[in-house]
Amino acid sequence: MGQYARSDIVVESNSLLRAVFFIPKNKERQVTVMRQAVTTVQYVFAGIGGFMGWFLGGLDGFLYALLMYVVIDYASTDIGLKLAKVVESVMGTAQSGRIATRQGTNGEYYGVLRGANAVGTPGIILEHSFHTNTRATKWLSSDSNLQKLAKAEAECMASYYGVTQKEETALTKIMGNAVATVEQMTAYIKAKNSDVAQSVVDMIPLYLSEGKAEGVRGDIAFAQSCLETGNFGFSGSAVTLDQNNFCGMGVTSNGMKGNSFATPQLGIRAQVQHLKAYASTVDLKNECVDPRFKYVTRGCAEYVEWLGQKENPDGRGWAAGAGYGAKIITILNAMIGIKNETAEPEEVWYRVRKTWADAATQKGAFHSLENAKRCADENKGYSVFDESGKVIYSNDTFTPYLVRVSIEDLNIRKGPGTDYDKTGKYTGKGAFTIVEEAEGKGASLWGLLKSYQKNRDGWISLDYTERV
Repeated sequence: MGQYARSDIVVESNSLLRAVFFIPKNKERQVTVMRQAVTTVQYVFAGIGGFMGWFLGGLDGFLYALLMYVVIDYASTDIGLKLAKVVESVMGTAQSGRIATRQGTNGEYYGVLRGANAVGTPGIILEHSFHTNTRATKWLSSDSNLQKLAKAEAECMASYYGVTQKEETALTKIMGNAVATVEQMTAYIKAKNSDVAQSVVDMIPLYLSEGKAEGVRGDIAFAQSCLETGNFGFSGSAVTLDQNNFCGMGVTSNGMKGNSFATPQLGIRAQVQHLKAYASTVDLKNECVDPRFKYVTRGCAEYVEWLGQKENPDGRGWAAGAGYGAKIITILNAMIGIKNETAEPEEVWYRVRKTWADAATQKGAFHSLENAKRCADENKGYSVFDESGKVIYSNDTFTPYLVRVSIEDLNIRKGPGTDYDKTGKYTGKGAFTIVEEAEGKGASLWGLLKSYQKNRDGWISLDYTERV
């Protein structure tokens, strides 16, 4: 029998919002669920605010949700009463928290509870109050009160299921901002591989810029690359440097060569997108270049430690070897622990290049922005880029140049970005003159073809080209 706990007198016909929580039977997965509980409860309250304000004619500003459904994988009576007591205590209700049942013609009155019971998952409905209780609605209209209530309810559920914060914080999220700097990552790889190719050092900033674009920690991606490539020595690795595949992507069995990418940036972008597939269910920002993105169960490995299949609660992950995620963490911590004793107070590097993607044209890297601008002014066609690859200064002089396209089906678009229509034509293989550059969705940089210069309606992604 489904049950619901009530902490105040209500008018049931006025129910306006139902939020459903499912608590997994797998104890390890409960860690993630409980960690998210406070935020979820806050969203539940805030989402109804606009509607309630309209419904009640703007009484005391926006009012918040007054009803929450909670579906739990255990006997509902016990946890329901505990939650009711929490609401009673936090809100200071006049009526003590209690358990009640409601029957309809088909048994359990509420369809959400009938459905839960039908699959063997007892449930509860936790009712905080209704708008007819003016004292309660005024209390619930306070953000600080909502936070207090959400926290108390989340802690109640976490305590009931034996989930602790300590267990949670031991894990490292893949999504987020990088901690290690370009200088730290450079120092690490040079210390581990004194013969590391300069091209590898030059592409390190790409890990941070591509990671930032997708919300993935770029330092974690670089640490993974160090693991997969033997610190870019490629000894015993299934991939080689010229493949621009720095994570073993596509190597699903011994002897397989793995995927190849046209440029280092595209290879890093594919790796970052693959990590995002494991760590998040959020859509990609850039056009998907990861050929194996579709094979990943989205969001199955939120933490680095879960990238190993043996450590993943659901048996899913990037690699089958034991301790895969722990090895990445060891490399990451070593990077973060490196002190940059030679760095000047300005931590940002300003690089002077023709384009961000063309690292070979770099004239210099400066801590001083003024020095970087001076260098750009002395070299026609050069611009100043920050560490994310964004142009922050240009002398507005552009020199056309040739690029080589090695694929048959490079789309020509009417504008610089994937949000512009395709012309229906392809460049084909060959050399082409670029007369203008522009930033846009789906690529690090777009180039205008000379044959489309008059109407400026023929653009290609420069990520798929090689400068001649």
